[in-house]
Amino acid sequence: MSTIHTVLPLIVVLPLLGAFSSPILDLISRKLKEAWILAISAGTLGVTGYVFYYVFKNGPLLYTMGATNPFGHANFPIRIVWEIDMFNALMALTVAFVSLMAIIYSVEYMKRDTGLEKYYPLILILELGMLGIVVTGDLFNFYVFLEIMSIASYALVAFRNDTWEGIEAGVKYMMVGALASSFILLGIALLYGQYGTLTMAYIAYKMAGHMTTTAKVALALLMAGLLFKSGSVPVHMWLADAHPAAPSSVSAMLSGLVIKAGGIYILARILFSIYGPSINVRTVGWIVIIFACLTLIVGNAMAVVQTDMKRLLAYSSVGQMGYILLGVGIGLAAYGSNVGNLALAGAIYHTVNHALMKALLFLIAGAVIHALGTRNLNDLSGIAKTMPVTSFAFIIGAAAIIGMPPLNGFASKWILYESSALFNPVIGAIAIIGTAFCTAAYVRVIYTFFGRPNSLTMKAKDPGKSMLIPIIILTVAIIVMGLFPWTINKDFMLPAAKALVNQMGYIHTLFAGGV
Repeated sequence: MSTIHTVLPLIVVLPLLGAFSSPILDLISRKLKEAWILAISAGTLGVTGYVFYYVFKNGPLLYTMGATNPFGHANFPIRIVWEIDMFNALMALTVAFVSLMAIIYSVEYMKRDTGLEKYYPLILILELGMLGIVVTGDLFNFYVFLEIMSIASYALVAFRNDTWEGIEAGVKYMMVGALASSFILLGIALLYGQYGTLTMAYIAYKMAGHMTTTAKVALALLMAGLLFKSGSVPVHMWLADAHPAAPSSVSAMLSGLVIKAGGIYILARILFSIYGPSINVRTVGWIVIIFACLTLIVGNAMAVVQTDMKRLLAYSSVGQMGYILLGVGIGLAAYGSNVGNLALAGAIYHTVNHALMKALLFLIAGAVIHALGTRNLNDLSGIAKTMPVTSFAFIIGAAAIIGMPPLNGFASKWILYESSALFNPVIGAIAIIGTAFCTAAYVRVIYTFFGRPNSLTMKAKDPGKSMLIPIIILTVAIIVMGLFPWTINKDFMLPAAKALVNQMGYIHTLFAGGV
């Protein structure tokens, strides 16, 4: 067995080990437990980084856990198939990096909270679920990991259960999530009943241009459930409540990672890798584009009128998901063309960028709340004078998410603007209108930060090292990714987009690995 096949299972083994061992270590020493959790998360990032490097250098990777080949044997049919290309290798690396930042931040941020013996296992289980979703090549295991991720996120949203807000948001999130999961499970069951397998590449092979009515119904159910999970308009209502109620470290993961791993990633994988040209790509692509346009306009417009800082960021997340969906929709509607590949690369690029930008902004919101005890923007006037490092980081994050050069958000948004305009000028104009709303929302916050200090903000100060270090790292990452946009797009994002579109390559990897 090669080194990569020995290391690969650690992507999920390490978070699982950390989650179940941390309560035991907590009985010995809180600091020992925190050091162990940080080591586990850093190790997970190291493993995902190695896997990403391997795939970048050597191409797609197939791993079968259980049977000796991905199709199973008559006497040992149980197996778990992982199929990793540039697309999901990049997603796994992003999940592990942002999760580590959130965990480092939590060490100081969560000190005032009780129940931390539950918090750290839950946050590692959340990371485990997301990593499992993006590496699996099997629909049943995708669903298992989706539920692991979802249950952990429900609990973390309601973690601060001493307030009615947290309980209400957690219950609402759980109800919507359960409905979405039901749609997804039914869609998976229909595909299994039709094709007799749950391995995604094998379903694609059996479908191969022969779409049945059952497969079409399954696609409709899967799309409905995954649009729910991604917080798309008009099924976005849970997101605006869940993000503000959760601890800010959790909000960073929910907004930066969960709605992408549990929504956008698997939606793109199903549309391109399983169905691909078997469906009417133009029709389905336009359906996604319509949802995208609604999402980016409504989400960004709603952000403008918010007075709650975290609620503003939550609605902004809805708007940014619209841009990612737009790239996916154009990539499907212009399937295989240069415009389609460019749009898809822009969507993947913005997925990574938004994970960094929104994680940074939610961590900053947490630092402000930690210092002042309020999320109301009307009470935050002049905070730039007393929290200068935090405020500078917010300006970088806000400028990046608006799309100002030379930051990372400019590169991905520019690619999406360009591909949208080439595909349909009206769609390009809608994307720019969404950015106008986004700009208005963030300029208002920056204006507030630089206003006249009040008695509350005069007492504020920048947070301690544990909270400040991830804020600084994310800020630097945003700047660095903005300085080399075309290299990043050419070397990583376009190859990831082409890997996603290359359905035959996805199928071939399965069969080559099964020999």
